[in-house]
This record gives sequence, structure tokens and C-alpha cells, in this order.
Amino acid sequence: KSFIRIGSAGAVQSDVAVGDLIIAEGAVREDGASRMYVPTEYPAVADPLLTLKLINSCQRLGYTYHTGIVRSHDSFYIDEETDVMRYWNRKGILGSDMETAAIFTVARLRGLKAASILNNVVRFEEDVTSGIGEYVAKADDASQGEHREIRAALETLKNMGMN
Repeated sequence: KSFIRIGSAGAVQSDVAVGDLIIAEGAVREDGASRMYVPTEYPAVADPLLTLKLINSCQRLGYTYHTGIVRSHDSFYIDEETDVMRYWNRKGILGSDMETAAIFTVARLRGLKAASILNNVVRFEEDVTSGIGEYVAKADDASQGEHREIRAALETLKNMGMN
């Protein structure tokens, strides 16, 4: 009945460091999967209570986190990636991933609760290929962020009785 997406993201704001956590309140739907369920005018939003509990877990654990809107899309390596990221930076988007919008959209359509916590693995305007390469190689900050997001999600589900 309740889902917490745990995953990675690339920062779209310069103040989001590698290893920082991003808790999504909503997501820009630039993915293909969510469009298969409902038109893009339908918003991709997190369950507010589950998201608040996730924020509370991060606060209790003393983790650095950011809350706001993320962008879900299908590819990190498009020709105009820099222009696209700068556009969304100006709109206040915190990070980019590939799954949050689909999870939020399908959960709402099915009457389920969903939240998303993302570990930032690439700084804004850093080379995506090298940033992801460092993450795969388990670079220290990104690896610690991964452990923190998992613990925060587990603490949240434990504290709500796994509903």
C-alpha cells in the first residue's frame, strides 16, 4: 500500500552536493512510462503524509536533504543535455532521475501511497559520464548517500508499521 522509491539522481541545483538526499514532492513527467497510463496534464505528486514521515526520518537521523520537485526523463545523454539542465535549473528543479514520475503517477491512479528519496550522484553541470562512473565505482560520498537513503526509507516504513 505504501512505496518509497530509493534511487539515484543528478543534481539540477548547484547547492546539492554528491551524497545529499533529495526528497521529491512531485516530478516533472518527461518520461515515457507515465504517459502510457494518463496524459501529461495529470500531475505526478508524492503522498504528502508518507513524504513528511520520510523528511522526519532524515531529520531524526541528521541527514542532509533537500525537498522539492524532481524531473523524470528517459535519457541522460541527449545532445542538448546542458541546455535542458540549465532550463530546469532556472525552474527550481532539484534533481533528475528516471522513475519517480512513473511511480507517483501509477500509485495515485491505483490509490496507493508513494514517496521518493534520491541520492545525488552527480553535481550540477558536472560531466554526467564521469559522475556516474564514480558512483558505479562506489565513490565515498555517493556510497554514503546510498546507505543513508536506504536507512531513511527503512526507518520511515518501520515507524509507520509497513502499511
